[in-house]
Parts: sequence; C-alpha cells; structure tokens
Amino acid sequence: SWRHVCGPEYVEETLCLSGQSSPIALRFPPNVFRQANIDAFAGIVSAIRSRLERYNKERDRGDNSDDEDGNTGTSSPSASCLELYGGVGTIGLNVADLVSSLTSSDENPNNAACFLGSADASLPDDTKSGRVSYESKNATDMVREGRLDHAEVLIVDPPRKGFDEVVLSALTDVKEGRGPNLIAYVSCGFDAFQRDCDAMLESGKWKLDHAEGHLLFPGSDAIETLAYFVRK
Repeated sequence: SWRHVCGPEYVEETLCLSGQSSPIALRFPPNVFRQANIDAFAGIVSAIRSRLERYNKERDRGDNSDDEDGNTGTSSPSASCLELYGGVGTIGLNVADLVSSLTSSDENPNNAACFLGSADASLPDDTKSGRVSYESKNATDMVREGRLDHAEVLIVDPPRKGFDEVVLSALTDVKEGRGPNLIAYVSCGFDAFQRDCDAMLESGKWKLDHAEGHLLFPGSDAIETLAYFVRK
C-alpha cells in the first residue's frame, strides 16, 4: 500500500514513436504496472504501429495478402480494435490513431483513470470522441461477454502465464466471419507463448504471420516476444 504525501499523484511518460503526430502522455501511479525499460518497449509499440499500417492498407485494397515490398505508407484508421491485458493503455493508446475504435481492458481497477486521463489529455477530439473506451474487467470476462466477436484487431500483452484458458479456447474455436483477423501478441513468458501458439496453429484457424524478439533487459536472457497471427 502507499499514501500520497505531496507532489503529482502519478509520473507522466511518453514513448518516442516515429510517425505519431500526437505523443501520448501515459500516467503511472504506484498501483499500476509499468514496463521496467519503457524506452526499449517503445520498439515493440512501433512495430505494432507498422503492422497496423500495413493491415489498414491491405484492408483498404480488400486484400489480406502479404505486402511484398514491406512498405507501410499512409492508410485510413479502418479496423476496430480490442485490447486485453491492456494495463494503462501503453500499447492501445499509442495505436488509437490507426484504428476506427479502441476498447481496452484490464482487471486492475486503478488502470481506468490513468487510461481515460491520458486519452482526454493527449488524443485529438476526433479520435477520442466515442471511439476510445476502457473496461475494468479481466480478459476472461471480456471474452465471455462476447467482446471478441466485434473486434477486427486484437492486441494482447498477458502476464508471464500467457492466455487465460477461456481466452485461448475462444480463439481456437473462433467462428467464420466473427472475431479478429489479426492478433498482435506481446509475451514476456516464452514457454506460455509457445503453448498458446501451438494451440492456435493446431486449431487450424490461425497462421503465424511473423515473430520477433526484443531485448528489454540488456545483459540478460529475458526476451520479449512479439508475434502476429492472422486468420486462415
């Protein structure tokens, strides 16, 4: 527990991201999760932004095939996005300009005020007005309420244990024409990621589009995995 004595109630930090017109001032009081190396984590967020740019271009063309030249260019924010295990919105708020709507969620009840405060202070009016929301719920409850059904893009950054059983079950049994077409999965626990990845591939519903490692703690062997799954 902690008690606020004086000064600001939270630390504000922004990520250095290329191509982002309006940096997001993220809020971190003592009772929420913050990446230990947030500057290195910005590399993961930048990569997700690039993948969403590519997805939007493919969607605008009516084609989900790979872009052979790898260019991202400019695109319209066309896809609805659901973020599970979202924390204060470190990823979600920093991609809000690339999606048509964003619903972020996390079970920590202290995250919502941080997310909404950052959104109100940092997002342009046309982005936050009716397009950005937060749910103080765990991933299992969000899935049971059917929130996956209407999301075109899913962003997940689960704890070291990986997906909750209900989340994994829903993704491996996703119905045709419903649920996300693209998943951006950030993992800090490779064993759990490997389990979730194997289950998704074995379901026949998904293919692993790309995976890469990010070293957030130089000098250690702790690798953060970023992977993209697309529907078959």
